[in-house]
Amino acid sequence: MRRTILILYLAMPPHLGLRAEAPVRSGRELKAFYAYNCVKCHGADGSARSPEGKRLPGMDFTDKQKMARESDAMMAKTIRKGIFFGVVMPPFKKRIAEAEALLLVREVLRKAERDKVITP
Repeated sequence: MRRTILILYLAMPPHLGLRAEAPVRSGRELKAFYAYNCVKCHGADGSARSPEGKRLPGMDFTDKQKMARESDAMMAKTIRKGIFFGVVMPPFKKRIAEAEALLLVREVLRKAERDKVITP
């Protein structure tokens, strides 16, 4: 009996597995995530012109030259891992999945424009 169950489980397509993965948040939800967690240092428009952003200094997502030097994967890793043991930037790995962090980079941070507020 156990062998039959094991064979059936292994034969199932991956999308029908026993554990359902949470769906990836939408762009609107990721913008809300940004507004709640990132605005203090990176600013409402992503330019890091806030006092906290200037002090640390926060990454300016509106600077296309700086953004061109950063890979999507490294930025997503930084979002999840944080910077300098969470002292400079806290880790968000418990709040955002890897796929969502990558989507946040591609759909929110890479599209940031100076003086244009990132709103959900």
